[in-house]
Amino acid sequence: MDLWVLVKERYMLLSIFTLIILASLILMFATWKNRSNIPKSLVGVIIVLCTLILGLSLVALIFVISFGYNS
Repeated sequence: MDLWVLVKERYMLLSIFTLIILASLILMFATWKNRSNIPKSLVGVIIVLCTLILGLSLVALIFVISFGYNS
């Protein structure tokens, strides 16, 4: 199938993962910009969690595009 057809069929789940990725990127960027005001351990935890969420969301996004659901 064409990639555009797959995206149109699965847009709802893809949009959820895209929103999670964007929220994680915004949180990571905001934490990085204000890292002088936040304790270093908290900055480290937030960066690690955001990276983990980003990675898992990207894997889930690729899985949905490749294998899909109810297909």
